Amino acid sequence: MLSGIGPGDHLQAMGIDTRVHAPEVGQNLQDHLDYISAWRSPSPRLVGYGLTGIGRVAASLPNFLLRRRGILTSNIAESGGFLKSDATVSRPDIQLHFLIAIADDHNRRLHYGQGFSLHACQLRPYSRGDVRLASRQPLDSPLINPRYLSDERDVATLLAGVKLSRRIALRPELAKMRGKPLFIADNASDQQLIDSIRQRADTIYHPVGTCRMGRDDKAVVDTRFRVKGVTGLRVIDASVMPTLISGNTNAPTQVLAERAADWIRHGE
Repeated sequence: MLSGIGPGDHLQAMGIDTRVHAPEVGQNLQDHLDYISAWRSPSPRLVGYGLTGIGRVAASLPNFLLRRRGILTSNIAESGGFLKSDATVSRPDIQLHFLIAIADDHNRRLHYGQGFSLHACQLRPYSRGDVRLASRQPLDSPLINPRYLSDERDVATLLAGVKLSRRIALRPELAKMRGKPLFIADNASDQQLIDSIRQRADTIYHPVGTCRMGRDDKAVVDTRFRVKGVTGLRVIDASVMPTLISGNTNAPTQVLAERAADWIRHGE
């Protein structure tokens, strides 16, 4: 957009000359929305902040340094899974992550003591957001509006995923590990869960779609990532994905880059 490629009316409002009128630049923003349920735990075997947690880490340090074993080798997100929000769904649309620690606001908010968390993430959202310029200054942050849960189908799907995740966490097999719930009561109603989802659900950093690839005239880049309307310019990152994949975007983005590098190397 700063170079004059994007929605003409928006560029003109920013005082930028329009080189290529490409209305979909900055549109079609999709991201994975994630909700965390968490419980405190009496177990000293989990990771946490406090004397018990620090003591466990300190005690495991020699084993880690000598044998590369112990709690310090954990990525904290010890397990996960893909499941269907409803039996009628053709393929999994929810991803779970189980953490052996309390996670809150990407660990920006710390809680004293041990606990565990269970994430529920909707994999194929219907909601679409956008990215626009705040000014014509390149160092100014853009205006990002993901419009999470603007499509009610996303609310229903994520609610179903959260309820499934909580059914797992509230199983009797975890009773000895499970203490007081954080954020919301164990017997919360659907409406209370929806309110909590709208207040607390957050990104897990998988934005795509704002320079959509396609064969149609409205697509920003073609199937070899070349920006339509100009020569010598490609976009090679997750923004070219037309729709969000059902998982992490890291590896697919590397594949896009490898493929584009091969085309460029051969002058294609």
